[in-house]
Amino acid sequence: MRIILMLIKKEFLQVFRSPLLLSILIVAPMVQFLLFPFTADYEVKVLHIAFIDNDHSSVSRSIIQKFTSSQYFINHGNPASKAEAEYMMLRDEIDFIIEFPKDLEKNLMSQQKSSIAIMANAINSVKAGIGTSYIQNMLSEFLQRESEYKDLSENTLSQLFTTNIYWYNEKMNYKNLIVPGILVILVTLIGAYVTALNIVREKEIGTIEQINVTPIRKWQFLLGKMIPFWILGMSEFLMGIGLMYLVFDITVQGSLPILLGITSIYLLVMLGLGFFISSVAENQLQAMFIVFFLFILFVLLSGLFTPTEGMPHWAAYINYFNPMSFYMDVIKMMVLKGSTIHDLRIQVISLSCMAIILNSAALFFYKENSR
Repeated sequence: MRIILMLIKKEFLQVFRSPLLLSILIVAPMVQFLLFPFTADYEVKVLHIAFIDNDHSSVSRSIIQKFTSSQYFINHGNPASKAEAEYMMLRDEIDFIIEFPKDLEKNLMSQQKSSIAIMANAINSVKAGIGTSYIQNMLSEFLQRESEYKDLSENTLSQLFTTNIYWYNEKMNYKNLIVPGILVILVTLIGAYVTALNIVREKEIGTIEQINVTPIRKWQFLLGKMIPFWILGMSEFLMGIGLMYLVFDITVQGSLPILLGITSIYLLVMLGLGFFISSVAENQLQAMFIVFFLFILFVLLSGLFTPTEGMPHWAAYINYFNPMSFYMDVIKMMVLKGSTIHDLRIQVISLSCMAIILNSAALFFYKENSR
């Protein structure tokens, strides 16, 4: 135990003696945590729009006025032709073109088939999808307010009144999802990236040779390396939880002690992965490339930016080996939903198995490479 405590003290001294390393571990993650949620915005606040009015009726003018008065849309007027409107979209001056058919008002009054064309610039598919939804909602609201247009055909917008109730995220605030997700990313970086470079750095400066000839056992060495970064990772997570509440007004709906317990397991997974990479890599450049490749893969498959349910089957199978995917589920369910340990038993078992396997592999390969 005394040997492990001495190694822990050595690691903390190295961290606090290096201003750069201290900044990487503490300052940089907190700055990213505070800035990224304001830039990674799922909301679309400004949409540029133009109208092709082939009807020139009171209905089409009223619809155009409704969009003009909205804070979300900037009206670029009525192009003289469809070709001119398409040219405006080609130059990225507008995001959407709404084309009203001829005899729109007449068809609506007589309850005949009529449709409004919505053309979107889908270079940014997310913006196009959200913007199209905005436009459809505004058109639907307008037609619902016009009593004479109640019974429209199925080719026009549905006139059925609906009431939306959003469980666990009542205001549909994107920060409730993105902020906990960024916290997961930062914990992952601290656990895997910094530790992956740790032993490799010892190899490059030659101190690993001196450690290998000492009576320190390999498991004691790895444990002495791991515990300081585990403490730093947990401290970083607690700071993130505090900032999440103070800055973004997001509270953990579930049990905080249980969340901390699962986070400690996830950190062991990432620490084990980092030390495994550092055991097999020959230099820091190799370790950085391996971590970067795995990190991008983990994030893309984690479900933070795209739902995992919509991924192809082969990606779902890969996700069984993605610890970030399991931990992302834990964060979402505990922060937003207030799930219990019983609800998260699959994630906890999976992360525990990964922690045992990766740390055992790290110890085995370190022993092999140190002979």
